Amino acid sequence: MSQALWVIIPAAGIGQRMLSDCPKQYLSLAGETILDRTIEVFLTHPCIAGVVVGLGANDAYWPDSKWCDNPGVRTYVGGAERCDTVQKGLQLLQKMSVEIDRQVLVHDAARPLLSHTALSRIIKHESAQGALLAMPSKDTVKQQKDVSSVESSPKVKNTLDRRHIWLAQTPQKFPLGALLDALVQADMDGKQVTDECSAMELQGWQPDLVMGENSNIKVTLPEDLIIAEALFSHLSNSKAH
Repeated sequence: MSQALWVIIPAAGIGQRMLSDCPKQYLSLAGETILDRTIEVFLTHPCIAGVVVGLGANDAYWPDSKWCDNPGVRTYVGGAERCDTVQKGLQLLQKMSVEIDRQVLVHDAARPLLSHTALSRIIKHESAQGALLAMPSKDTVKQQKDVSSVESSPKVKNTLDRRHIWLAQTPQKFPLGALLDALVQADMDGKQVTDECSAMELQGWQPDLVMGENSNIKVTLPEDLIIAEALFSHLSNSKAH
């Protein structure tokens, strides 16, 4: 890896499914906010140039972050959707004179347990089509049929072949300019993309799937925080020994 990578962390959402009074990225995980722990993963890795964090317009929590005044962290006001926030982050990197062909990482604010091992794996992975961390599905996956107004519950349409199913994680890695163009085009076409890979797929890219980790969970629901606490404790104890 000849150049250190910049990381975009979209953190402008409110996490409605978390049913919390504060945005999920500011919930406590073993005494620190989820967002602080997420940022720390990158700032303590030698191949990272810096982190840009997209915040909500009325974010009252960030000033209390331990990274608030860190020179390795830049902040900006994000957008209404994740894709808008990432798009603005890419535009900020452009203004900072980051080259358009430079690889950038995008990582969920609510994935605080990313290990340096997995991070190094995607940083070192070379691909002209981009790459993302992902895990092969362990579960049998059902596709839901279109729900009619008379049906009381979702119905199974068919079973997908698990051998071809991977569950996307982050970070996801793409060239700055190509990713920005893909997100802008998706927006113009009225396509809602939930991750960067989806936007690149719409442009005909076939990104590489890089093995992630089961511990790299996204905290979305209240029970996820309980799991994250248990995993953090286990991982911390493992490092201590």
